[in-house]
Amino acid sequence: MQKFFENASAQVYYDESLDTLFLEYTNKVVSHEQFVVINTAVLHAFIKLQTVKFVADIRKMGIISIESQKWVVDHLLPGMIKHLHPKDLIHVQFMDEVEIFSKISANKIKDKSSQSISGLQISQFANRAKMEAYLKSL
Repeated sequence: MQKFFENASAQVYYDESLDTLFLEYTNKVVSHEQFVVINTAVLHAFIKLQTVKFVADIRKMGIISIESQKWVVDHLLPGMIKHLHPKDLIHVQFMDEVEIFSKISANKIKDKSSQSISGLQISQFANRAKMEAYLKSL
């Protein structure tokens, strides 16, 4: 595992066995500014790698603002797709089915990005074994 970033709310690392960049929220995000710092680190790490796969583990993220959701759709995902062009970005949202706030935020990002961004495939999982099997199948 290659770690790119870590703070009180998240860590960003590359899992070689899955050829996947992970953003794992380890605590609630406290502000839009903190969210942007974390996700800018994600984009910088992704651009350094050759993978097409990105997992956002949002089980402990909590609710994020509309402004932060918009930042993902306007900056993070387009930046990743631009790096990969002409390949598609494989984006997985790893969620806890009982954590409703993270799930709402994830679904809003999925809906908005699906409508406005091409070159993006988004999947959602609540079971780690199923998620890893999916990532290995690609």
